[in-house]
Amino acid sequence: MQLFTYRPPKVKNSTKIINVSEGNGEIACSFKRTYKNTFVRLADFFLDNDYFVQFDVFTVNRKVMYQGNKIPKWGKTQYKVINLHTQEEYQISYVSWQTISPEFLIKSTSEEYIVKKEFMDWARFYYEGKEVARWKMKTTELFKTYLEIEENSPIKDPEFFICLFQCIFYIGD
Repeated sequence: MQLFTYRPPKVKNSTKIINVSEGNGEIACSFKRTYKNTFVRLADFFLDNDYFVQFDVFTVNRKVMYQGNKIPKWGKTQYKVINLHTQEEYQISYVSWQTISPEFLIKSTSEEYIVKKEFMDWARFYYEGKEVARWKMKTTELFKTYLEIEENSPIKDPEFFICLFQCIFYIGD
């Protein structure tokens, strides 16, 4: 199992680069909130700070590997995560309408995944009915965040999971 930790920015709309550490303390990747331009940043500020959210997740070499976007829609918000190296897109949508314990469907061209979040517990990532990864932000540890990826996970990139979970749980609706 791969273990990762990080502390998200204290200010939600911060564009500061955040490092993600492996269990041994080495930096595995990093991420930051980005804006396409100054106009989009101003619009995001005036329209609730989360309307035009985008996260870029970088490899250790500081190359953008994944990009996550919030897609505002009437009804429930959707999200998109793109692997910029392979151009594979993951569409994320709500399965349940519960806001306390939401469930999400993640679809790519070849596979489907489910994320289930229990109130005050882990967000669990499922593939073919088996839990293959989990994510948790602990308020008791000043929002220190934990990511665990199992060996049998079809997606091994911590960058993917960081992008996904930052979009759907740190930003959310």
